[in-house]
Amino acid sequence: MAHDTEFRVVVLQEPMTLYRGGFGPTHVMEAMQSNFQAGRSPHPQDLRATVLHMAVSMFERFDVVRSICARRPERAGTHVITIRLQPGHGVCIARTGGAGHWSVWGLPLTLAGFVVDVVGITER
Repeated sequence: MAHDTEFRVVVLQEPMTLYRGGFGPTHVMEAMQSNFQAGRSPHPQDLRATVLHMAVSMFERFDVVRSICARRPERAGTHVITIRLQPGHGVCIARTGGAGHWSVWGLPLTLAGFVVDVVGITER
């Protein structure tokens, strides 16, 4: 598969734990919005396929998100959010970008309901 021109989007079939940056427990709903939904400018990777601008970026590893947040807190956030995605809610996923990166599509309220933890980047 050519990752620059195509990727495979599937409906989530098994529970999956992923991590995303955000601005604390009172801002979880905003963190579950795509850049498109929130009216933010596209990430440079979003420019290769508009559908990526409509996805929420998540990662397989806590430490990767913490590192991204430490480098760019104004964009990525000051907290790491743990999300335990569950099947049966119309959530779609695709491996995109670098290793361990996932694009996730779902209603923000649904995704927010899967949040199990929010930790400041200096707390762990």
